[in-house]
Amino acid sequence: MKNLKDINWNHLYYFYEVARSQSLKGGAKIAGVTSATLSEQLKSLEKKFGLDLFIRSSKGLTLTSNGQKLFERVKIIFEEGSRILDEFSSEVIGGYSVNIGIEDSISHDIATEISSQYWDLYTKYGAVNTRRQSEHSVLIENLATGIIDWGISLRKPKRKSLNYEEIESFEINFYCATDLYHKFKDVKDLLTNIPFALTSVDSKLNTEILKYLKNNNVIPKETIVSDHPAFINKLCERGRCVMFAPQNPFEQHDGIKSFSFETPLKISLYAIWPKKNDNLISIIKLKELIESKISSLPNRYSDIDFQIEVSDITDDMLK
Repeated sequence: MKNLKDINWNHLYYFYEVARSQSLKGGAKIAGVTSATLSEQLKSLEKKFGLDLFIRSSKGLTLTSNGQKLFERVKIIFEEGSRILDEFSSEVIGGYSVNIGIEDSISHDIATEISSQYWDLYTKYGAVNTRRQSEHSVLIENLATGIIDWGISLRKPKRKSLNYEEIESFEINFYCATDLYHKFKDVKDLLTNIPFALTSVDSKLNTEILKYLKNNNVIPKETIVSDHPAFINKLCERGRCVMFAPQNPFEQHDGIKSFSFETPLKISLYAIWPKKNDNLISIIKLKELIESKISSLPNRYSDIDFQIEVSDITDDMLK
């Protein structure tokens, strides 16, 4: 093969579906052809390339190393093809994975909760991946270049090519070891005299927090800064510092007491996506999630049968 016109794209598509489902029968069902026809098409592809793409055994088909390399390439082609159909067809297509960018911030726990709930809405259309974004500007650039499909940030985007919507707003709570909390008569004295932990990933948020404390007549005598949330959590659990975090309705901190002032500080989380993707099922499902409000759990949140159903697991595979 010397030119793209020499490639039989149907053969590549059939290969993609078989490799994706890891089954000749499953691939044939999706492709709408018989297993015998599909098997012949795969053999033709292997002959054209002069490579073995599958290891055939009584247990089924397994990709060879060359087959795995080819799959990684064609996966990009056909997932993009599914996006094209999704955008220009009147039918709901799906068939492509979604990459969610999660900005490094104190909202990390809630952002992953949002992404987890998004999984339940989108999983029958494709896989859901998350990618760490070191800061807001990185997230915005990755959205613009298509590296991620949508992102979660504490800030609104300024680019006109991007849409955004507030997912939810959350109160900032302060946390310390329960035993330490009960040692003090007034939480202001606790916040003033016990080291106060700040996050190094968001200097603007640190400024907002310290300003908020000052407005409540609290100026910590000592502050510490860390790149590692787990380090701050560990110190907090041991009564060595006070930390702050958004109130997460889904998370319980054993041995840690949360508290706040009469007028709490609120932060907003925003979902951001390219305007051009408004009509994709991936963004339609995101909008559904936002409308449903993540502060209430989905009906099937802890139902393991849900994924078995979505994955089309047959009864003969189950105990």
